[in-house]
Amino acid sequence: MRYSINLKTRTYLDHRPLNRLGYCIITLFIVIAGWSVSRVASNMNEESRLAADITAARNKLGHKPDGISTTEFTRQKDHIRFYNSIIERKRFDWLRLLEAFESTAPEGIMLAALTPGRERGEWTVRGWGRSFSSLQRYVEQLETSKGFSHVLLLSHKSGIPGERVRGVEFSISCRVVTQ
Repeated sequence: MRYSINLKTRTYLDHRPLNRLGYCIITLFIVIAGWSVSRVASNMNEESRLAADITAARNKLGHKPDGISTTEFTRQKDHIRFYNSIIERKRFDWLRLLEAFESTAPEGIMLAALTPGRERGEWTVRGWGRSFSSLQRYVEQLETSKGFSHVLLLSHKSGIPGERVRGVEFSISCRVVTQ
């Protein structure tokens, strides 16, 4: 009878392939880190170059070119400011604004004046109403409208004594909501 004796009591792993795999992964991470560092350095150089170009362009715009007198240069800058303000005013859609105020006005309300406020989008509306109830409806419609916010009745007064006109003169402050 043959007895076989197993002297190997634990499982042995060949660590050489595992070490090779670990070395490959570490080498890959080092290459990726080096590539990332070179990209960051390249981006920082590009950013500093662009900042220098922007500074040079701003300095060039602020100073008058050679061969042009100072008065001519300031006159030209004034013309540019004037035309830019015209372009800015033309960009605003006045018809849509007027339509928004008119469409919320109920029967019996007559709008007399629209005055822009100090802040952008702030307006003061002055007008006449047949009665205080029509004025109240107008304020309520402005408040419930999606196009207006911060609606505030500034003043109201009954018709001026001695005149034939009956009604309520009013002034309302509100903010136009831009979409």
